[in-house]
Amino acid sequence: MRKLTLICVMAVVCSGLLSAQKNKGNAPGKSSEEKNKQTARRVFDDLWTNGRYELISSMYESNATVHMGNQTIPLSQAVADGKEWRSAFPDLVMRANQVSANGDMVDVRFSAHGTNKGQGKGLPGKGKRAQIQGTSKFKFDNEGKIAEVWVDWNENDLRRQVSGK
Repeated sequence: MRKLTLICVMAVVCSGLLSAQKNKGNAPGKSSEEKNKQTARRVFDDLWTNGRYELISSMYESNATVHMGNQTIPLSQAVADGKEWRSAFPDLVMRANQVSANGDMVDVRFSAHGTNKGQGKGLPGKGKRAQIQGTSKFKFDNEGKIAEVWVDWNENDLRRQVSGK
């Protein structure tokens, strides 16, 4: 009888451990928040710093919208603008310095720096360095893709840095 009791206890404990291990990554909200934070980081590392635009469809909904200042533009236009910035600053480095998540929203404080060696965005391409800081707020869909983005940074400050005006 004692053996049977011990076997039953062990079976319950083991099944509980297996169940806990199986559900460990599925804590409500936490798993998707961490994945969303990682995707937001990849926007800065893979897209903007490394220019890996082929990864966009793995991060964004195809109909995602981007809000910059008083403009709302489709993802395709934001990507074209991003490519033009990379042409103006071929050594562009963007970093997600602080990333936090709350449900389907991810907030990022970022910094960027580069040298205006190329022409693009109406900049002179005279080799002046610039650095900026800003924020991005990403809204994710249920599948972990970015549906909407709000970006805030001071473009005029960047233009002053490279034009000397």
